[in-house]
Amino acid sequence: MESNHNFRTKAVSFLENLRLFLGIDVPDRVSEKLSELAGQLSRELAYRKWTHPSDYHVTLQFLGDTPASRVDAIAAAAEAAAASFAPLPLALGEPGTFGSRQAPHVLWCGAHERGAASAAAAGAAAGALAALHAALGERLAACGFAPEARPLRAHVTLARNGGPGSGEPSAIAAAWRRAVAALAPADAAGAGAGASVGVSDALAWTAGGVTLFRTHLGRRPSYERMLEFPFPPGDGLG
Repeated sequence: MESNHNFRTKAVSFLENLRLFLGIDVPDRVSEKLSELAGQLSRELAYRKWTHPSDYHVTLQFLGDTPASRVDAIAAAAEAAAASFAPLPLALGEPGTFGSRQAPHVLWCGAHERGAASAAAAGAAAGALAALHAALGERLAACGFAPEARPLRAHVTLARNGGPGSGEPSAIAAAWRRAVAALAPADAAGAGAGASVGVSDALAWTAGGVTLFRTHLGRRPSYERMLEFPFPPGDGLG
């Protein structure tokens, strides 16, 4: 398991609303490599806003504007859901987009359980990752929150607000291969569709728990890690 930050409970005013979501944090060493790849991609793909490396994460349940008085209920739900899961071996795969090909609103890197490489390009969640998403939704619903109805598309957001032509899959795939080649030239020949040979180990980690994030609009980096809910020790891969 890897940890990115020192987590702590923050004292908050119970009169204010907090913009919250639950997700999986990305450890520093993975964020650093992903940031290097994003830097290479930004030379070819026209997006207006690239994600700060400290903000990389996989969203599980978006809560939105939430009274601070509800944080304890969220924490109890997340803690109970996390307690049923072992550490999750995860990896990142090739990018994709949300929105139109002409002007996509998000460029993302697919997240999947290690050994499920076919899920990377589609951004689809399966197995324990999908089960964790569902368990969080059930626990949140039981204490009065409306969970997200749409299926989990597990991903890390790389950039937002794409320009003309920035959503063409073939162009994105080619830019990714060139980014991999720039960072791992000895292995680049093997980096085909759905794979990131040469950087695959650097983009893999074992998630140790669920994190409660707070969004600070207009700030960079934007996300504050408020609380972590660890998975019980298990046989997760390092």
